[in-house]
Amino acid sequence: MYRFLLIVLLLQPALSAWGQGPAEASISIRAGFDGAYLDRIEVEVLCSTGTLLENSFDLGPGEHMEMVPENFSPGRTFCQVRAVALAGYSVTYSADSPGKHVSDRNGCQFSPLAAGADNSCLVEVTQDPVLLTVYKEWLGGSGADEDVKVTLECESGEWPGPLRINEGSPGSWQIRNIDPEGILCNVSEEVRDNFRPDIIDCQGLLVLPGKGEECTLINTRIVKRIEMLNRYGRIVMILLILGFGMVAVRRFS
Repeated sequence: MYRFLLIVLLLQPALSAWGQGPAEASISIRAGFDGAYLDRIEVEVLCSTGTLLENSFDLGPGEHMEMVPENFSPGRTFCQVRAVALAGYSVTYSADSPGKHVSDRNGCQFSPLAAGADNSCLVEVTQDPVLLTVYKEWLGGSGADEDVKVTLECESGEWPGPLRINEGSPGSWQIRNIDPEGILCNVSEEVRDNFRPDIIDCQGLLVLPGKGEECTLINTRIVKRIEMLNRYGRIVMILLILGFGMVAVRRFS
């Protein structure tokens, strides 16, 4: 009799587990991003043991997916949720679970996965700003030139105001909220009477998420005759006046 009771006590945990059925746990994934600049993202779920109906799927802004790993080993299963990398976008993760969990650049990580635990992962995606850099080149003449004010115009997006650039001192705009299909941008500069501008290289620039652009504004200096006189004029004018004066003296003497 005592032997029978001892066997029952030893088998009770196993019988209880058998009566409860297979262990289950859930992983809920939610996407957070602005649908105006991104349609959908691809998400992967990787577990060291067990099986999933889907290992990868797409999510739109605000959508969520709940996964239930089957035949996993409670206390010994590691699961990871991550978004497939997108050029021009950054991803951050926020994990929540009654068990051990970590959120970092590698995604939401749950280790170990506990039976009956509800695990969640928020995947947030933001678009990275793109740099548009403008260089300046001077042709003809010599000497230092004042900085030139340049402005940017694009079909859409957001960027700061005008820049002042010069040869050897380029300027850059950070453009945000770019249409996924790209935007066309033009760079122009202030007009001054001491140079002729060539802006063709900075027109019709296609800016895409994750892809910067650059161009060069070329200015040709206008060298006026008065400037030549400033450089050599005094000596030349003195010699000319003396020469004409001597000719006139000889003629009328």
